Amino acid sequence: MVSPRQDSKGNYVLRKRLPDDVREEYGRRYGPRYEVKRTIAAGTKPHVIKQLTGEFLAEVEGHIAHIRAERDGESVNLTERQARRLAGDWYLWFLERYPTGDRQVWQDLRDRVQSAIRDAVSEREWEEEDPDILFREREDVREEVRPVLADVGETAQFLAQQRLSLDVGSRNQFLDFLYDDLAEVLRRRAERDHSEDKYRERFPKFVEVDHRETPTQLFERWVKEKKPAASTIETWRYVFRAMEDKFAGRSAASITAKEAKDWIQSLVTEERSAGTVDKNWLTASNTVFGWAVEHELIERNPFAKVPLTVPKKPKLREKAFRPEEYRAILKAALDTSDISSPLGAAKRWVPWLCAYTGARAGEITQLRKQDIVERNGIHALEITPEAGTVKDREARVVPLHQDLIDQGFLRFVADHADGPLFYNSDTSNKEGNPIAVTKPRAVQMRQRIAAWVRELGITDKGVQPNHAWRYTFKQIAARNDIEEAMRDYITGHAPATIGRSYTTPSLQDMAKAMGRFPRYEVE
Repeated sequence: MVSPRQDSKGNYVLRKRLPDDVREEYGRRYGPRYEVKRTIAAGTKPHVIKQLTGEFLAEVEGHIAHIRAERDGESVNLTERQARRLAGDWYLWFLERYPTGDRQVWQDLRDRVQSAIRDAVSEREWEEEDPDILFREREDVREEVRPVLADVGETAQFLAQQRLSLDVGSRNQFLDFLYDDLAEVLRRRAERDHSEDKYRERFPKFVEVDHRETPTQLFERWVKEKKPAASTIETWRYVFRAMEDKFAGRSAASITAKEAKDWIQSLVTEERSAGTVDKNWLTASNTVFGWAVEHELIERNPFAKVPLTVPKKPKLREKAFRPEEYRAILKAALDTSDISSPLGAAKRWVPWLCAYTGARAGEITQLRKQDIVERNGIHALEITPEAGTVKDREARVVPLHQDLIDQGFLRFVADHADGPLFYNSDTSNKEGNPIAVTKPRAVQMRQRIAAWVRELGITDKGVQPNHAWRYTFKQIAARNDIEEAMRDYITGHAPATIGRSYTTPSLQDMAKAMGRFPRYEVE
């Protein structure tokens, strides 16, 4: 038994003596080797002391049980379904444990998870890919992020209270499922969302099962619930149509692990690289089938452990444009005289806007007339999720370089009709089919600009025709003494530290910094 005792300063001290058979291993893992102590501040209310005492005891005894279970080979092995249910139990436990809280605290916790993903991948992958997709498709990323998930989610204490000791595989499955649930907890707390929690309805209730469903029907179910981006739907539907052709007349539940492995590995050809198969085909299959297991639509995910070796590409050049490359692009843009069509307008202005902001090309192609603003005499772009996809779904305002104004960009905007500047309105899904969608027009325009840049002779595969502007802008900005934090905010990069997120620069500060950014010379 553990009872709190007061010391000479009025603090309450908890002590738990460690059993002889676990003492050395407990010390190796957690520090103490004879007894574990915890102090509760003087003046703490009795009911809080009682709660903290129970938690302390549960944590220590959980560690002891875990050590003994591992030593005696008694760690619990969970099925995918059991791991999913356990993560659901954790979700309810964590929400009840922290019903309210400081918004900034929850935002910082969310940033810790995002930072762990960012640290595990290259800068280009972080910029171009959705963090959720990176977590789900890359085992190396999951390995780096799981300790952070366990820490932020206080899973050691949860499992201790459940009197559960998981083997390594089960613990990994539990944490992987917990990733989605933790994101929802942090979102609700950071946004102070106290509306009815529809998310918890998935625990333990599952949708009606039909084991005759085809892979495409399974994909349609996933789309209806997860509501992914249109670009994801368009890319992934080809995967499931090909899967259905491969396993014609078969249900999704009937596909075996060997058949899944043989099919995925057969997709790697001279025309289709292992990287493409891993990024698109395997990721799509693994994500949707994993979701289906979670919802008890199928018994197992045959794509869960498909081996696929993706060779690392050699780096043969810098990621920024070379001067002769950016001059060729900007001169071609400057020479575009017919801007009456969306493509003509995009050729004329998108490269220049990217060059002077370091923004993602998609953030520029989705700009609307109302996103060009004037605040306190400063002309600026408002890059907002209301216009389309923005990394981390956070709006920012970026001042316009004087050269853009001198070239007539504001006149172009003033003469333009309300709405998007570089594409006509999006088409809607008139068929009522959740997977019969196309990529947003802004995404299509971004891709057309990339193809046009290649046609100009920028054919080196080591440089991205749109993304390279981000590296180019930051490279030039650094050379002209624009500080790193300012460069990060202008380009929409996450702050290097949580502390920097408290010092967002003002529009006036950014305009002053932009004044040091030199004009591009194209002749």
